[in-house]
Amino acid sequence: METTATNRGPDELLATDVSTLIDALARLPVHPGQHAEAFFERLETVELLPGGTHDRLRLRREQGLSVRRIEAGASRLASTDAISGYTFASCCDRVTGTAGSIGPAPKVRIGRWPPLRMAEIERAERQLEKAVHRRRVGFPMEVTVRRHRRQVQVIRGQVSAPSQFEEYFSLRVKTPWGVWGGLLPSLADEDLDPVATCLVDRLRSRNLPQHAGTPRVIVLGPCAAAVMLHEVVAHALEADTLALTGAPESVVGLKLGEVHLDVLDDPRLAPDGCGRFSDDEGTTVIARWLLRRGRVRQPLADLAWAGRYQRLIPGAARRANRHLLPGPRTTHLELLPSDLPETELFQEAAGGLYIGEFESGTLNPFDGGCVLRAPCARRIGASGPVDYVGPVEIRSRTVDLLAAVTAVGDRPLAAGAGWCAKGGSLLPVWARSPSVRLEGLA
Repeated sequence: METTATNRGPDELLATDVSTLIDALARLPVHPGQHAEAFFERLETVELLPGGTHDRLRLRREQGLSVRRIEAGASRLASTDAISGYTFASCCDRVTGTAGSIGPAPKVRIGRWPPLRMAEIERAERQLEKAVHRRRVGFPMEVTVRRHRRQVQVIRGQVSAPSQFEEYFSLRVKTPWGVWGGLLPSLADEDLDPVATCLVDRLRSRNLPQHAGTPRVIVLGPCAAAVMLHEVVAHALEADTLALTGAPESVVGLKLGEVHLDVLDDPRLAPDGCGRFSDDEGTTVIARWLLRRGRVRQPLADLAWAGRYQRLIPGAARRANRHLLPGPRTTHLELLPSDLPETELFQEAAGGLYIGEFESGTLNPFDGGCVLRAPCARRIGASGPVDYVGPVEIRSRTVDLLAAVTAVGDRPLAAGAGWCAKGGSLLPVWARSPSVRLEGLA
């Protein structure tokens, strides 16, 4: 099946000559050391509810802007739910506390969104059912499909970043034994097949008690490995998290794992339709080595944190919407593969556990404690994963989890995409990871 993702975005968010807005922003009365930023945003969510639901199709569109004045890392923000010259001028007045701060309101026009393209959404439930049936099982399920589109543009000082457009999908699948939810870059077969695998695994492990005991060896599939690394590497190395217990730059050079752990954050490498070339402050993103040969190379930072600590580099700012301040967050996480064949990860692992997915994970920023929860797992036999076990919960510390990674596979897969809810702000995150082997967890 041809991929449903598309690189063709809408018209430019701002159809107005951006230079007029740059000139208007330059007229803001700011003191030395202060600078101003304008953030424009459009959001669209198309939702198709399960079959049999009244009014299955729902469409939500919103747009707005915010203006922020920044001084020594502190911000004053004014936001609105409309894009116009009047609302832009009004937000400028609110952040400065003066009327007519930029003079006459500039003219602001916006471009058009692309068409809705409903066919791909309408056939998603049928395609998922086919993927399940290919595994020779069938069960009732209610599928809710959503397509998310977001377009942002940032003007900071005399610089206007190019408009950034994201398009991705989310699924919610309700079955008699639980609910699965996750993000997908497209609704193509190659993205729906892993969902079918998760659903069938949950079917075959339903009603099994929670697994007790600590296995000697755990093999994490790509999805599970990606979630673990998101919690214990990406979140742990976000500047605001590090600042809770010390200076963020003090961790540079710290050894967290062995030499086979190379972890990269690069928003440009996210799946088609989801990649970013500038962040939500208009800063160009970079290929950022979080871990290089097991040692911390470069924490995630935005302009505010990079302004406080010279060793931090901005470019990782994200915000859930225009009403919130940006903060350092991961976008697309990559664990580099090794040359170890995937099959060898299971050698000498008989009696251990194979975990294909984690449904949730949390990190305690004060003591480094991490909790990862899997809906099910499989015991490892002589030839690989065999019979199913019930839910599994791993409680450990960041340093212990990373120290337990003794091997990394050679076959990275797009995996671990999901909603990140740090601080109560939902943001889509993406990942690409091979399988990994853990040994010696207490």
